[in-house]
Amino acid sequence: MPQKQLDASLQMFQVDMLATNLEAYSVDPARARAKYPWATRFAMGHPLAPWQRPAVWTEEQQVRFITSIWMGSDLGSYLVNGWYEFAEGGAYELNSEVLLDGQQRLTALEGYLLGKFGVPDADGCVRYWSEVGDKERKRFLGMPFAQARVHSSDEAALRKVYDLRAFGGTPHSEDQRAST
Repeated sequence: MPQKQLDASLQMFQVDMLATNLEAYSVDPARARAKYPWATRFAMGHPLAPWQRPAVWTEEQQVRFITSIWMGSDLGSYLVNGWYEFAEGGAYELNSEVLLDGQQRLTALEGYLLGKFGVPDADGCVRYWSEVGDKERKRFLGMPFAQARVHSSDEAALRKVYDLRAFGGTPHSEDQRAST
């Protein structure tokens, strides 16, 4: 049987933690880029490794994910590397705090919070985040979203975890949809 390589821990957080992370990133993106000079891009303030694929979800997929948050669905978990080391000049070493899984979901969440797309409300009217009242915002931000963490400086092991998570499922075909 395969041997354990990386211990993962799971913590339950709320969407609010990611929103706070995005807010901190948005205040000074240049600072984040200086801290993680190797990151090709960021999702909700988390650095992404150069070897990760780009954001590929369509707007329809993003809307479905945000709708699932509003509905209180289980969101699964996103995976980050909790390991970090400082390099020359105070920047972080490659793969420090890198997002390993969940890029599509976190990118969708970021796009919604930044007003790039809206989602239908209970009456079917498309609403952007900026149009949502405080009470509903609080409900959305309070939704649970689990974070899994590994701790490793071994890029080969991190790449393997990434591949196992990213290539573990089989895409559904349209005729396999459970609802109409």
